[in-house]
Amino acid sequence: MNQQIPVWDARLGTAGGPTFGGALQALARERGVDDAQLIDALGVTREEFEELYAGKRRVGPSVLARLAHALRLRPIEFMQKSALLSLDVYAFGLDPLFFLPEGQLRYDARIYMREINPRHAVPEGDMTKRNPLLHALGEDPLLDALGRIEVELTYLLRIASQATGGTL
Repeated sequence: MNQQIPVWDARLGTAGGPTFGGALQALARERGVDDAQLIDALGVTREEFEELYAGKRRVGPSVLARLAHALRLRPIEFMQKSALLSLDVYAFGLDPLFFLPEGQLRYDARIYMREINPRHAVPEGDMTKRNPLLHALGEDPLLDALGRIEVELTYLLRIASQATGGTL
């Protein structure tokens, strides 16, 4: 938001930059996934992969989904840990429950997070089931696991960028 190179640029539909590359590298170490596994999952060359870590290559939702899948992370957790949804984005006004429809559902979820389950991270498994679109997506028998992640990431990135003016 207040960066020169946005992690997510909705106009281009790509993620990247030094912040994203550094977060991705740290996340891979944290999850115990080596570079060779990620390169294989992405289907890129080592040079292209190193450009991603260095912040010189931007990628779209399909590659983000492959990264999340290879790192064994659900979409919102992947977005939080890869700097797509950084504390800066939340500090600049993105509601942590942006993916829930306005109204009673969001209100109830906020109470749940604050009083019943006061963790800093959004309890994704609980919360995404409350979004009717994400719930229906999870039950769609036509999509495989990677397809679900890609569609969910695309949806979440779109509504987050709407709420932040196009960049994260």
